[in-house]
Amino acid sequence: MNQSYNPYKVLFETISFDNVQKMGELITLKTLRGSRTYSKYVHEWLYLHYVRDLNHKHEVDYILSDAYDLAQTVICFLCGFIGKNLDDVYTVKNGKTITIRGTAYNLVSKHIRRTHEKTLRSSDLESIQTKSVEMEEYQEKDYTVVDNKIEQLNLKPTEREVLDCYMAGMTCYEIAELLDIDRTTVFRRRMKVQIKYKALF
Repeated sequence: MNQSYNPYKVLFETISFDNVQKMGELITLKTLRGSRTYSKYVHEWLYLHYVRDLNHKHEVDYILSDAYDLAQTVICFLCGFIGKNLDDVYTVKNGKTITIRGTAYNLVSKHIRRTHEKTLRSSDLESIQTKSVEMEEYQEKDYTVVDNKIEQLNLKPTEREVLDCYMAGMTCYEIAELLDIDRTTVFRRRMKVQIKYKALF
């Protein structure tokens, strides 16, 4: 694998029929990466199955899991914006500009919450067998050490929420849109996390 290759650079390209599937898949991956750390069981199941879908979707006999429905939802949404960029304006709400990118992230988050109960009921031991799956093109790092340090910080739920969004690669503006809070609130929560981190480590 070419270590200099960055699959996420497609998120800065103009939306087209050639890259819309890749965009939807990566937006879903980043959202699941951020959400799984503070909602362990269901989101872990979704994340592991989604990673497996990405790695094996081109195999003839492979059947996509329910987790891939999240990506398909985003892909369908983005198809309505061919020729535009993710940072283009989607709408203006309460005086705040909401981008296509922010709306796409929010769309995934909403569907994760809606499928929470359904996924919880249908989870089985199959997820245990997927823990050793390799990310291949979408190679991810082992965040065990990071997660352990985060637990030691004893963060408030609101602080943990903001931190997880940053870990998912979201910007301050995108986090504010997703959580429906001011950017100053995002910055203030981030500073509290940094203060706690410096005090411990």
